[in-house]
Amino acid sequence: MDVLLALLAGSVAGLALAAPLGAIGILLLQEGVTRGLRRGLAAAAAVATVDVSYCTAAVAAGVLAGPVVSGWTPWPQLLGGVAVIALGALGLLQGLRATSSGGVRSTGRTGTSRQRYLLFLGLTAINPATLVYFAAILTGLNGFTESGPTAVAFIGGVGLASFGWQALLVALGAGLRRRTGASFRRWTAIVGNGLIVAFGVALIVQAV
Repeated sequence: MDVLLALLAGSVAGLALAAPLGAIGILLLQEGVTRGLRRGLAAAAAVATVDVSYCTAAVAAGVLAGPVVSGWTPWPQLLGGVAVIALGALGLLQGLRATSSGGVRSTGRTGTSRQRYLLFLGLTAINPATLVYFAAILTGLNGFTESGPTAVAFIGGVGLASFGWQALLVALGAGLRRRTGASFRRWTAIVGNGLIVAFGVALIVQAV
């Protein structure tokens, strides 16, 4: 029973972290639009990998991990903002180029599934807020991490909820891909990447 409760608690914690639609969520939607469900799942797996890794680190390090990472402020958020702006600007230029040329090819996300996995892994990992989040909530859920089986169940619940949500975003994007034409995908790329650039700017402004 304790293991099941820990799995449920981890699922709720993972869903609470993943559900707010930020820059990564927008990118996952666009990944589904431009690459389809099968090829977009690598990105969803990468985001879930980071969530599980940070949760594991928080469980292992306990409440000490959060304050240590918080002491790095504001540099992680500044670097993350710059990286998000660069990614959004690149995608925005690709979308604008596709619109002016009337082509479809340049709107698609390039690279193999492995490359996309590594890209989303890095983009998600540069923001240590996830680690702080898990370190914070575990102060009130330490009963689930006192034994090995319940700790594993809690981390597993986080991973299942995170991957399920990220895969749902990719699937929603893939559904739009099937029901819309090339013009819609081009404008989706432009609007989505424009929002990503704005999000990166907001990160930097908040940091300074």
